[in-house]
Amino acid sequence: MSNKKLNENKQLLNEDWSYFVGQVLPVLTLGLFAAVKIGFNLLSDSNFKASKLSRTVYDSLDKLYDDREFVKDFVAILEKEGNLEDMVKSAIEFNKQDYYKYAPKGSTKRNAIEDGRFYRTYILSRLYSNDEWDWDAPASRVISNVMKSNGYKKFSKKHNFTSQDDTMMRALFYYMISRPDFAENVKKYLYTAVKQNKNTIIRAIDKTDFDSFGGL
Repeated sequence: MSNKKLNENKQLLNEDWSYFVGQVLPVLTLGLFAAVKIGFNLLSDSNFKASKLSRTVYDSLDKLYDDREFVKDFVAILEKEGNLEDMVKSAIEFNKQDYYKYAPKGSTKRNAIEDGRFYRTYILSRLYSNDEWDWDAPASRVISNVMKSNGYKKFSKKHNFTSQDDTMMRALFYYMISRPDFAENVKKYLYTAVKQNKNTIIRAIDKTDFDSFGGL
């Protein structure tokens, strides 16, 4: 092939590439972005419906551990309570018929199926009720103190919670505290964040947790 022909082919390739970058690629990128956004919105909507929470409470969950004043008060209450591992163990044992029934004793690993079972069989019934007679005492005591703290009161006011929303939050706090990794995460992330005056890097409840509930 002659040098002239090679140069013509290179020029055609350059023109094709320029057209792809300038015209085709932006369209593909926008299409991919739109598809990802639609998928995320569908998943988020599915998680919201599965949670049975109010929209206000659901939307606020991502912001709970970002609120430094709340986290500071929460940590102070938990430190005063003492041994968090014992509190978590007590809550799990207290609700053994509904929660982590077959889990190895002493394990701090979470299981999506067990989390889903507890949420659906127990927590859902507490979202719209102040019926807490069968709550484990240490966890119930912590939650009552959290609800009375300035950090929570300001968080509730900031997000325009109704009294029903506050009832939902009580139930969610019980769900959080009775998960097997709660003590470990609090010490590793919340205690450190308060001590270093930094933001936490974990969420109180990841909304994707709710995704598994619908399939159980």
